[in-house]
Amino acid sequence: MIKRLSQETVRRISSGQIASSPKAVLKELIENAVDSAPREIRVVIDSPFSFSVSDDGVGIDYRELPLTVERFTTSKISEFSDLNRLRTYGFRGEALYAISQVSFLTIKSSPSGQIGGKLVVRGGRVEEYSPIPYRKGTTVEIRELFFNTPVRRKSVGRKGKSSLENLSRIYALANPNVTFRINDKFLPASSLEERVLQVFGKSWDFLKVEGKLVKVFFNREKKGIKQVFVNRRPVGLPQAEKLLLDLGIKSFILFIEVPPDLVDPNVTPTKERVLIESDEYLKELEELLSVQIKLPKFHVVREEREIEYRSPIKIIGSDGTVLIAHDAENYYFFDLHLIHERVNYEELLEKLRKGEVRKVSLSKPLDLDKGLLEKLKDLGIGFEENGERLLVYEIPEILSIEDILNLKNSSPETVAAVACRRAVKSGYRIVNLEEMEELFNRYLLCKDREFCPHGRPIYYKMKKQKVYSQLGRKLKL
Repeated sequence: MIKRLSQETVRRISSGQIASSPKAVLKELIENAVDSAPREIRVVIDSPFSFSVSDDGVGIDYRELPLTVERFTTSKISEFSDLNRLRTYGFRGEALYAISQVSFLTIKSSPSGQIGGKLVVRGGRVEEYSPIPYRKGTTVEIRELFFNTPVRRKSVGRKGKSSLENLSRIYALANPNVTFRINDKFLPASSLEERVLQVFGKSWDFLKVEGKLVKVFFNREKKGIKQVFVNRRPVGLPQAEKLLLDLGIKSFILFIEVPPDLVDPNVTPTKERVLIESDEYLKELEELLSVQIKLPKFHVVREEREIEYRSPIKIIGSDGTVLIAHDAENYYFFDLHLIHERVNYEELLEKLRKGEVRKVSLSKPLDLDKGLLEKLKDLGIGFEENGERLLVYEIPEILSIEDILNLKNSSPETVAAVACRRAVKSGYRIVNLEEMEELFNRYLLCKDREFCPHGRPIYYKMKKQKVYSQLGRKLKL
């Protein structure tokens, strides 16, 4: 039997999609505050269920206060086509309505030079609506969040308060032109670069790369920060995140700015995902970071029938630990130890594939399925066929019996790579510049010149102009 749901049930269901957690609630309050064009926002967090957000923005007219907790009421858009010109965080007109259903909500607000107002709502019921003297701006206070949804309240973990503080800092990061006070933390209005330092501390040595559509701060050595903003909105954007991770960037803050008509933020009720019509930002991001991170490509020089590969990178010298090199625009600082590891790894991998690694005999042959025949050949493993079985009697010295058994579920390439990482020798001794250049040229022929076999970055790159500017000189190319 089909029947209509009661209004109470509908209210609870719809509120659950937007006011899904303390973070989701605080997110909506901060977004409303930023949308009010403030100079300062204050976030006070007492607990995951008790917090407030104040701003000195445009304020709300006393007569319109009751509309703030009615469903589908907003000042951000008038019709659906307005989404194509959207410059604000909010647009649904559901947030305060949803929050008021599951909390004790108090709103105090006043536009400049007008009488202020106070609205108190508990569990969806208006308990007070009165004029009050109030400064310009708005304060929204939440108490007893999820008082009438105990299961949701119990699901909030111990780190609920710290997660709210982290969320507040993320919005402060996206809006550096606004002063933020988050409990005792003071973040004065500043440039984006300064706000990055305010939020994450001076120990984070972020490099900045900037294009027409994207601006990215990244760190190749430290893990932990992976944040993407699209038109200042913190979102998940898997394509961009994968590109950054594939380039070996362990921490990043990515800002993407695209015309509003190319973005659809109306994908989920919480607006945590967006769709972008064009992938130009991805192309630009890859191009910018490739220039910043990757070594330049070889020049191919054809002389009669011979082909010679010449790198534009030239060695300047070394202190025995760091090799210093340069090209027309950059200085490079290479870790000699890691260069040696990368060269040993790739050369050992190639020898293994060609069957050139010394072999050792097994005291007891391994009995394997005949389906592994081609895999055994790929790794240069000695075996005999015995009917439908294979008897392995000899294996390369860098492989273990466990590696051979893993071939059932892995490719020869995977097993070989794991074995080589385990077997690579990291000791090295450079006697003179000639030996150093010989090792460096072998390294430049490696397939992966970015990281050592264990994942550490091999070099650091610095623009020459950055050094020249400190010396009061201009780089001439």
